[in-house]
Amino acid sequence: MLPSGYVLRTCGFRDLDQVSKVETVSFPDSPYSKLDFVSCLLIAREGFVVACKDGSVIGYVIAMRRGQEGSIQSIAVLPEFRGKGIGEVLMRSAIDHLTGRFKRAFLLVDVNNERAIHLYHKLSFNDTGNIIKKYYRNGDDAIEMAKELA
Repeated sequence: MLPSGYVLRTCGFRDLDQVSKVETVSFPDSPYSKLDFVSCLLIAREGFVVACKDGSVIGYVIAMRRGQEGSIQSIAVLPEFRGKGIGEVLMRSAIDHLTGRFKRAFLLVDVNNERAIHLYHKLSFNDTGNIIKKYYRNGDDAIEMAKELA
């Protein structure tokens, strides 16, 4: 459940500057560009959701098709809003979006992002055993995780 005063809604083009800010703060070594987000918005549309507080975007998630399966392409929350359940609510909205469309959802996560890995395990994502070496620009590996969808 979203804390009082927060709103979850579908992302629009007008939000992309703020989404880019969340991205840059969250992933300073390898942020997606605004053009990347335009592309995601055109492809994912209803699966691109933002969390807002007082009219400002404070987090986002992108859920889309990856081949014949669902994918959580990206998720980020501004540091000052982490630990309030925003990431979990965003993830649940992405899972809800993909459920009924796909049998399984995948995501990639930095092996060193223990907080995110804990959240994904809480939401019934499991390690697939696939590790992508040096996936991130900083040289970190990515763990592939999957969740069976009802």
